[in-house]
Amino acid sequence: MRHIIFYLLLIIPFISPAQSESEIRKHYTDVNKKITESVEHGFEGPLYNNHWVTNKNGRSWPAVGIYNEITDFWYDDPPDHLPAAERNPKNVLLKINVSCKSSHLMAGEEYLFKDGKLLFFYLHEGEEGTEWETRVYFNNKGVAFKSNVKANGKELTAKDFLTEEYKDFKPNPANIMVRAKKLQDLFVKSM
Repeated sequence: MRHIIFYLLLIIPFISPAQSESEIRKHYTDVNKKITESVEHGFEGPLYNNHWVTNKNGRSWPAVGIYNEITDFWYDDPPDHLPAAERNPKNVLLKINVSCKSSHLMAGEEYLFKDGKLLFFYLHEGEEGTEWETRVYFNNKGVAFKSNVKANGKELTAKDFLTEEYKDFKPNPANIMVRAKKLQDLFVKSM
């Protein structure tokens, strides 16, 4: 009997439900709805927003020319704050939106979080008549379990990523996690 209990305790972490795509989509929809409400209702909205602008006056950026970046941190920090010792600021961050204009390139990134963990990454880029979309889904353990890339409306396959034309479009979940962590740390430092 002890052996059975021991083995059950060993397997429970592996059989616990991982974040599914449908759960992530629902969370994404809920957070976007709260963001819309917050924009419409201002200070009475359900979420808080830290809005950062890089190169606000639009001056020529060294080695780039036109450059402007806007980063929005959307978070929920209820009025009944936890004591500082019990509070983890990473857990209140729900979404980061980054929009960037650099010469002819327009890019928008979204990072969706839940309980301090990255669940979803979305990137939309457009330049001179071409556009790319990348979606990467992460489970509760921070491992990418699904990705989807479209170039000019065509969904790319694993075979496409081997070609010279599309090899740079293959998502790199490790790099996405590093960027998300840097942005998340930036948010925490701003609090």
